[in-house]
Amino acid sequence: LVYIHWFWPLQTFDDHLQTFHLTRSSHQHMPHAVVMPVTHVLQPCHLVLHFGREQAVDKAEKFYLNKYIDLDLFERMAS
Repeated sequence: LVYIHWFWPLQTFDDHLQTFHLTRSSHQHMPHAVVMPVTHVLQPCHLVLHFGREQAVDKAEKFYLNKYIDLDLFERMAS
């Protein structure tokens, strides 16, 4: 099983960093998250914390999608 915390779809592109800006999705003022079998995961991704006032990952709301890490390629090479 894996814990998935949902984010809003890719909407904002940061021209300076050349990557997408993501924000956490919520449901009734609570984290929008699910627990599901790992076999249901289509593609993992790597997120980079956007440091601001909050320095803790669990309280952070803003992240960047790290397009320079291809986790699928790493998995195939390790097999």
